[in-house]
Amino acid sequence: MEEPVGFLLAFLFPFHVLGGAAVGFVARRVIDSGFTLTSLTGNGFMLLWGAMFGGLPLFFGLAMGSGLFFAFQLVVFLGTAALVAWQFEWLREAYSLPAMWLASVGLIFLMIGLGVGAALLGTGDTSWLFFALLFGGVGGLFLLLGVGLMLRR
Repeated sequence: MEEPVGFLLAFLFPFHVLGGAAVGFVARRVIDSGFTLTSLTGNGFMLLWGAMFGGLPLFFGLAMGSGLFFAFQLVVFLGTAALVAWQFEWLREAYSLPAMWLASVGLIFLMIGLGVGAALLGTGDTSWLFFALLFGGVGGLFLLLGVGLMLRR
């Protein structure tokens, strides 16, 4: 059975975001301490980890043969790196709130649940559809709770 492109994209999305965030974190630290070899080698592990964790899944985009799929993956990876490098202090302050973590985890659960549900509807197999909708529903509830707690603050 061939997986839909959207399902693969939704599956790889967190890898690109986490890897890009690690690369952006290193870029921010190198910029803040000056462009020296010591600042780069001091953050070498995080740079290598982020590049591999977020960059290696780019090969799936190349293997798919779709230039649009690869371009979207590359934009997510590099865009996250640029955003973290540019707005690191704001992101750190925003994620110091527990409600932001709750909303972020809820959004990830919601995306996975909806992606799996959509993939299952396309195959005609509805045996696991309940669990996909339950996963997405719990994610949506976490997202709403997190956003509600942030709005009250």
